Amino acid sequence: FSRTITTHYPYEKLTPPKRFRGFFGHKVVDGNEPQPAYDEWVERFKIEVIPGKSRCVVCLLCKRACPVPQLFEIEGKKLENGRRVVSVFNMNMMLCTFCGFCVDACPVDCLFQSDIHETASYTRKDSILDLAVLEKIGKDWQARREKEPDRIWIDDVQRDKLWHENKPDLPEPRYVGRHEW
Repeated sequence: FSRTITTHYPYEKLTPPKRFRGFFGHKVVDGNEPQPAYDEWVERFKIEVIPGKSRCVVCLLCKRACPVPQLFEIEGKKLENGRRVVSVFNMNMMLCTFCGFCVDACPVDCLFQSDIHETASYTRKDSILDLAVLEKIGKDWQARREKEPDRIWIDDVQRDKLWHENKPDLPEPRYVGRHEW
């Protein structure tokens, strides 16, 4: 028999691997966009590129690829210069199956699945991700995990070093766990 290895969750937590498919995020315009495809999509849809904001080109391919298209609410806004920006990008996570089809369909590598997986709440409104939350998840993930090697599992010492170097800067969950009535 081999010795059983147990993690005493929630007091002791393991860092998920980099390729873990958790909550969604948006990568932001930071100069690392896939070239030349990104520029082609930007010109095709006449998108205004704003550094530090979402890479989304409002092509709606994520919505078309999704088995539950009602999950997405996406809108673009036209600016005075004739260019467009994404103004609304909401995802209702109660409908999501976490299949990843939307991530695969994104032509500009904007939408991705992060390592965030502890998202329980007592209200339904907390299950809807808007553009600001998606951008924040994307920025935090890039700061914490982008330096990590692209292997499925790395040794625990290196993972702990990378994880504790830049912990996620997300707000504390509300009403999670037991509370006094």
